[in-house]
Amino acid sequence: MKYAGIAYEGSDGQGYPMMRDAQVIGELPTLEMRAQALAEAASAIGARLQLPVVRPVPFGAPVYEAFGMRRPDAKRHPESCLLMVRGCDVPLEQCGQ
Repeated sequence: MKYAGIAYEGSDGQGYPMMRDAQVIGELPTLEMRAQALAEAASAIGARLQLPVVRPVPFGAPVYEAFGMRRPDAKRHPESCLLMVRGCDVPLEQCGQ
């Protein structure tokens, strides 16, 4: 995966700092990397769900906005769990290979 091995400093269950690999787009270290991952996620998700891409996945808004969908349409879609996720919370494995 393209984003494997990118370090993210988070907190463990007790609030102590810990290092691990980034798992979602919002954990990527730079704005450029996040923007690229959001665009790649739109293409990969659109191809997988057979939806036309209107724009990159927005960082702080739901994924369905990248496909010009409305909230009720996204909630009825078989992949609604993915479409309702905010862009910053999209798993990096959804960004394609």
